[in-house]
Amino acid sequence: MPRLLNAEQSNSSLVYGDEYILKVFRRIQPGVNPDLEVPGALARQGCHRVPAPVAWLRTTDPFKATLGVLQPYLRNAADGWTLALDALASGDDFTAQAHALGRATADVHLALSSAFPVGAPGENGRTAAAMTERLTAAAHAVPALQPYVPGLRSAFAALATCDAGPPAQRIHGDLHLGQVLRAGREWFVIDFEGEPSRPLSERRSAHSPVRDIAGMLRSFDYAARQRRPWRPEWARRCREAYCAGYAARAGWDPRKKHGLLRAYETDRAVYEVLYEARHRPDWLPVPMAAIEAPRRERRLKPWPCTTRRCPDRAGPPRPPPTGRPPPPSTRTTGAACWRAPTTTRTPCWAPTRCPGASPSGRCAPSPAR
Repeated sequence: MPRLLNAEQSNSSLVYGDEYILKVFRRIQPGVNPDLEVPGALARQGCHRVPAPVAWLRTTDPFKATLGVLQPYLRNAADGWTLALDALASGDDFTAQAHALGRATADVHLALSSAFPVGAPGENGRTAAAMTERLTAAAHAVPALQPYVPGLRSAFAALATCDAGPPAQRIHGDLHLGQVLRAGREWFVIDFEGEPSRPLSERRSAHSPVRDIAGMLRSFDYAARQRRPWRPEWARRCREAYCAGYAARAGWDPRKKHGLLRAYETDRAVYEVLYEARHRPDWLPVPMAAIEAPRRERRLKPWPCTTRRCPDRAGPPRPPPTGRPPPPSTRTTGAACWRAPTTTRTPCWAPTRCPGASPSGRCAPSPAR
């Protein structure tokens, strides 16, 4: 007899004798569902990171659509979300698993770039406009977001001045720890349906792979905030390891695309706020903490500038007496950069970030649904 999986998800899944799993889609839209299209294409590429479809259900009435897909069931596999929470509960390190997961993500991205047409490098202006539009809609639906809208818009506006990053391609579209399985020593990626609330045409279009990376980085933060005391250092180490693993396989390092990554992480956090407000209000503090963090850090911490003078201020930096931070009355944008005589870096005590400053915190990961 098949058994119904009771895991929280947006579809219904039946397991047949530990051999196969049938996913039945609840939201039916015209066209081929990516959860059939993408694993089939990756199987033809020889990518072993994604279970290949064995059979599928389709209809032509009243329109052509995918109803379900049958795939091999990975016995004795555990999802990344469960493994991460187990590691946190036992105090175990998770960086080796995160590094391997980064390599697995890169493997899937490389196979996708071969299986589907690759577009030009991302059009950052259009991407920033779309992110800003989603932010406006989310802030309208969730009033708690409204005080943060100006700062969030600045993260998207900065995207227009970033380098274009890697070319647009087919991606997973909703990558987080709940969408990966570990069987033995290998990671597998599942559930290529994308975010079910988004139109099918959007989910089947090309996007920057940074979007998937941002989703996984946000997911590490979600895991670290499941119980108190929160474990931000655990999340930071996992994020670093994941990016290092990705860079080792992909040939480019997501950490060197900071403006691009920050924008996509911010966009993901905004999506999470809207999702949690609608479906899981008790979880809303998790993405809101990521939304609030950059604003709080700008207010409470100095930004370590990497330039000898603040680009916003004409003339040389003004050193404070005795090399201490200037008094609060002088902490204005640009005018309060100073260089302590015994240091090689320049703390900028501006309440808004100096354009020459190196990044401090980041938004941080994504719910297992």
